[in-house]
Amino acid sequence: MSAARSELGRVDVASLLRPWAEQAHSSISRELFDALEAVQGNDLLRRSLTDPSRSGEERGALARRIFSTALGDAATGILELLSSRTWATEEAFTEGLESSAVVLAGFAAERRMGPEGLDAVVDDALGMQAVLEEDPELQQALTDARAPREAKLRLLDRVAPSLREEGRLLAEQAILTPRAHRPHRVLADWAELLAEVREGGIARVRYAGALDDAQVERLRGALSRLYGRELKIVLDEDRTLVGGLRITVGDEVIDGSVAARLNELQERIRA
Repeated sequence: MSAARSELGRVDVASLLRPWAEQAHSSISRELFDALEAVQGNDLLRRSLTDPSRSGEERGALARRIFSTALGDAATGILELLSSRTWATEEAFTEGLESSAVVLAGFAAERRMGPEGLDAVVDDALGMQAVLEEDPELQQALTDARAPREAKLRLLDRVAPSLREEGRLLAEQAILTPRAHRPHRVLADWAELLAEVREGGIARVRYAGALDDAQVERLRGALSRLYGRELKIVLDEDRTLVGGLRITVGDEVIDGSVAARLNELQERIRA
């Protein structure tokens, strides 16, 4: 878990930003991503906005002076609020800002499409994540530093034409902005963040063969009882498992696959 998310907490980010939910729009999320890029690229700015020798009020006022001419009122207000908080590290601040941009995209979808909006953005992020993970050459083309930005965006539109407004924004940000992890991992993390904001989470279920609707519902119920919250089930067929299921919830793996049991048996034979 990153410093920002252990310090502030994913759902706490959502609580912090709820005053802006009624006016949430993808343009505000985009402005926050732009601010994130500026903060990450300027050591002096980042240090100034997290300087513990300044009061929270002073840091917030500084953020407003710096960003108010470039950003709208909502994005500026969020920057002011985040800067006024005390952060353990500069990285924690930038990760908190990134989380805020993602959450605002979710709020924007919720405002535009209703209660199902958050799920729609999660679906878009997971769908794009799967496309990139399954096609490394495509991911390489979309992240090639030598390729023009517009060419990457045209390619994104060609391979994922059905992305909704907020989902496309997240895909675009994951692809165009260099990060420590590859875009498919970034999108998976953002999808998990938004799933937790909706008071749930994501269970990735790899299976061999076929699962009918009744089996999926029983699995959903069992996992929700186990984890104490409703989980979004993401199904991926994986013939390498031979049979059974391999379930991942966050960092936890429940491996009930035949392949895992065979590997365990082989280890025992070799021991």
